[in-house]
Amino acid sequence: MVLSALCLVLVIAAGAGVGLVLRDRGSTAPPDPAPTGAAGKSQASSAPSGKEQDANTVVVTDEEITALLKAHGAALTSGDAKAFTSIFDQENTTLVRDQARLFANLRKMPLSQMSYETLFRNGRTEDNFGRGVTFTQDVAFVHRFTGIDLKPVSEWYRWTIEKASADAPLVVTKVGGAPPSIRGGEGSKTVYYPGPWDIWPDVAVVKAGSSIVLARPEEAALARRIAPAVAQATSTDLDFWRRHGPPDAAVPIGFVVALAKGQSQLGNLFRKEKAHEAGVSIPMPSWGAGGDIRIGGSRIVLDTASSFFADTAGIKEVSQHEIAHSLVASLDSAEFSLFGKPNWIVEGFADYVATRHQRVAQVRRYQEGRAYLAGRLGRPFDGRLPDNVFWDDKNLINAHYFMGNLAMRFIAEKYGERKVAEGVAAAYKAKGGDGEAALFEALGVRKAEFEREWAAFVRRQLA
Repeated sequence: MVLSALCLVLVIAAGAGVGLVLRDRGSTAPPDPAPTGAAGKSQASSAPSGKEQDANTVVVTDEEITALLKAHGAALTSGDAKAFTSIFDQENTTLVRDQARLFANLRKMPLSQMSYETLFRNGRTEDNFGRGVTFTQDVAFVHRFTGIDLKPVSEWYRWTIEKASADAPLVVTKVGGAPPSIRGGEGSKTVYYPGPWDIWPDVAVVKAGSSIVLARPEEAALARRIAPAVAQATSTDLDFWRRHGPPDAAVPIGFVVALAKGQSQLGNLFRKEKAHEAGVSIPMPSWGAGGDIRIGGSRIVLDTASSFFADTAGIKEVSQHEIAHSLVASLDSAEFSLFGKPNWIVEGFADYVATRHQRVAQVRRYQEGRAYLAGRLGRPFDGRLPDNVFWDDKNLINAHYFMGNLAMRFIAEKYGERKVAEGVAAAYKAKGGDGEAALFEALGVRKAEFEREWAAFVRRQLA
């Protein structure tokens, strides 16, 4: 998997997905910004409440938008489908049908909190000559999965809204995903959009222990078949953390796992970007300012077309790997780091948790590790931990994963598994983004000494 920076820019936190890669991996861009504050400021004119207007003036107020969203959320919560779809252009039958489907899908989700909140507004919202106005309003769907999300999280929509005259109601004429307020590189074009509820005709919700599996209708049977493996993966990872993790660390006890078939679908769930992984864990910033938990929840997406789905052992392994990512995501300080948290820690931990009961020679990337040690992959093994700059090298990415795994195995052997969990927790919580230094401090060792002993361990394991 690859981790991009989790950064905090003013009140905008950026969450990066971490995905399991087996073969070629393209570059990973900075993650999608999402809010930690309540609502963004309007970027369009909006008359203040109480301002005297000419009778012909068409104006949209903040209060009008807030009332629209409040009523929309209340309709969803109460189960009033007619009220939910009433705000959309009734002449656009496709739009109304799609929103009715969204309503039905969301009502199936085990959500303890649902509301719509204002974000950014663009366009003309006032006309002094009685002409109608059209503008875009970005809207946050704030929600929380029961027993899974530690804090509410948000998905961003962009609505196109019209007001035809001074006394006309607001009408939503178009719905899509909202782009991040700050974007660079090749990251997602949208902020945690689309969810399965947005694009699937129906959603199968399958219980998997304390986790749930979401699937399209055509993969509902597969979801039921793999649910025991996901439940076991959840239980195994949580048991590891309960036995070894810091007792004061707030971590989830369940996870949302969505099934995608092929990398096109994989890159079109909770994000819109090109996917290269077999599975991905997408951390989502908490909605609302303040608090120690900056990442309120995460969404796991698994590619059912990947080689991991060839057997139950593979399904459990990829599930354990992604669940390990989601398990510790809530510990993230979400502070800016130029290159992100060290991938050898992030991916090494997830791979270790998923394979720690296997012998080294049984791990999938064992042969890539041996080829790396033998100098057959372009760059010879130099006894140093992989850095993020060259992590995605297509010839070395599998070897880099394996080196991270071996780093965690070395820590477990020399310091004990409790130190694995403590070191990883320290790396995630690190202020200033220096997770590597935090891990070595937790171990009580200097990096140079660690690398020297670890390199000797690697050579012994791969001899």
